[in-house]
Amino acid sequence: MIQPQKKKIVLDTGTWEQTFQELIQEVKPRAKWTLKLNGDLELDCVAPGWKQYQQRAFGWFQCSLCCRSWASARVQILCHTYWERRMDQGQVVMRLFSQRCQKCTWSRYEMPEFSPESTTRILNNLVQHILKRYYGDGTRKFPNTSVIPEVALEGSHDSDNCEACALGFCVQGLQSHVTKPPTSPPSYLKIGSSFPGNSIVCIPKQAMDQSAQATEAKASGYKGSVPSHDQDPLIVYVFFFLVFFLIAKCFQQE
Repeated sequence: MIQPQKKKIVLDTGTWEQTFQELIQEVKPRAKWTLKLNGDLELDCVAPGWKQYQQRAFGWFQCSLCCRSWASARVQILCHTYWERRMDQGQVVMRLFSQRCQKCTWSRYEMPEFSPESTTRILNNLVQHILKRYYGDGTRKFPNTSVIPEVALEGSHDSDNCEACALGFCVQGLQSHVTKPPTSPPSYLKIGSSFPGNSIVCIPKQAMDQSAQATEAKASGYKGSVPSHDQDPLIVYVFFFLVFFLIAKCFQQE
C-alpha cells in the first residue's frame, strides 16, 4: 500500500446502480435486475434460492482521522444474487469490505472508493457472472477481468487492518474461516421484498467438511470404530493347530 496521487473517484451508490442497469440492459433488454449495497452480508450465509458470488478489485481509502490515503488491490466484494425465472427479474445485494489506517491507533474502518474504470470493471464481472449463472451465455459477452492496479503498489497486503481478513473472507484467511450465524436475517429479507426466503442458511466450510467426513465414514461401515469381521490369519492358524493337537492327543490315548 502506498500514498497515491489524487484521482477522481465514484462515491455515490446511485452511480453503481445506474451503471449496473445499463450493462445488464445491453445484453438482456427484457430482464429486470436491481442492485443494492448492504454492509451486513455474511460469507456463506444466504437465503434459500439465493446464490453467492465474490470478487476482489482495486480501490482507494482515506482515513477520516489523519486524512491519509492509500490504495489496495485486494478490496473484497461479496454479492448475493437471486433470479425469478418466470418473470425474468433478479436482485443483487452487494457488500464492499473496508480497511483502516495503519498509522492511526484508533482508526476506524473506511469504505473503499473506486475510479470509474474500476467500477465498470467490477460491474462487468458481476454481469458476466449473472449471464453465465442464470442464462448460460456469459462467456461470449464480457471476459472476466482480473484486478488491474491503477498505481504501483509496494509491500504485502495489510491483513491486520483489513475487515475482510478479520472476518475470514480474504483468500489468506479462508482456511481458518468459520462463519457464525447472524442474530437476525439479512436486511434484504427484512425489507418488503417479492423474493422468497424467510430465513438464512449458514453452512460454514468447516462444517461441510466434517459432514462429508461423517458421511464417508458411514458409507464405509464405520471401519474406524467397529471391529472388522475379517479375522487375523494368525488366529486361524492357531485355531487349526489346537484342533490338530487335540485330535492327535486323542489317537495317542487310544
